[in-house]
Amino acid sequence: MRRATAQDVADLAGVSRSSVSLVLNGHGEGNIAPAKQRLILDAAERLNYRPNAVALSLRSQRTRTIGVLTWPSAAGTSSLILSAALRTATEAGYLLIFMDTGGDEEVESRALTTLRDRQVEALLVIAPELTDYRPPETMLSVPTILVNCADPQAGVTSVVPDEAGAGACAAQILVDAGHTRIGVIAGPAESVQTRLRVAGCRQVITTELAAPVQFVGGRDVASAAVAARTVLTQAEPPTALICAHERLAVGAALAAAQLQLDIHRDLSLVSLDDGEQLASQLNPAITTIERPDRAMAEQAVTMLLDRLTREAEFSVKQLAFVCPPAHRDSVVGPRLDVQPEEAASRR
Repeated sequence: MRRATAQDVADLAGVSRSSVSLVLNGHGEGNIAPAKQRLILDAAERLNYRPNAVALSLRSQRTRTIGVLTWPSAAGTSSLILSAALRTATEAGYLLIFMDTGGDEEVESRALTTLRDRQVEALLVIAPELTDYRPPETMLSVPTILVNCADPQAGVTSVVPDEAGAGACAAQILVDAGHTRIGVIAGPAESVQTRLRVAGCRQVITTELAAPVQFVGGRDVASAAVAARTVLTQAEPPTALICAHERLAVGAALAAAQLQLDIHRDLSLVSLDDGEQLASQLNPAITTIERPDRAMAEQAVTMLLDRLTREAEFSVKQLAFVCPPAHRDSVVGPRLDVQPEEAASRR
């Protein structure tokens, strides 16, 4: 079907094309009678009229384009953040150009050159997991927001999840349920995300409550199962586990099944994310701490569009989004009738 034009809107509303232009560009007030404005808006809606982006760019000398730098990692891709950013920008009439840097500085430099040649109006840097990001100097001349990563020098606005708060929330859920022996299965120790999540757990799990943190070199299910089995067969095994990634939670559930420990009855389990919806699909479903990916993406794009639209001063901000809990069946109070020797005998 042919795309509707401004002249089609004018014909349907019974007005001139110039009247359509004034109203749809926000200049109808004081120039066009309210009744005619309503006719024009109704006609545009009925015809599903959308202004021609190229024509708008030529008139305004703006590209209405935002460049996005991203890359994959061992944790996967930031698909939820990327899709939410795309939807928010598209609804506002902006185009996103995605560039995969592969985490390589030379590739990133070439990507920035390409985006500048395309005359992007702003930049988003979207990381697959929370990490430090040092923006190159050339990036500082363009409105830029970091999503799921942060500049250690705080020179660029960042929007990140409160990973330490997520760890503290998971631990508090278990403490409130009555657990005094809580273990932690964490990802690579050098990961910023892991470090913050473990630190959050330790804020709540005091010395007398503490169980050793078991770090796993990767985030695969098999390695997590080995780590969980090690923790669950020690002399005084934990009655609850916090897993810093959903695949680690799957591995922990597998280890518990091998040891004939029933999740919910014998062992409580909390996962610090569920991006792939693995933890929530287990039986029983695992209590998770949700990542605010969509909210972060929407906030970042909205902030950029607000700056581009109002052309106002843009102060640097560091925003941290709360990670809310999703309570499910995997957390109950500890069984007081299970002795440490019983679990140790399962080795």
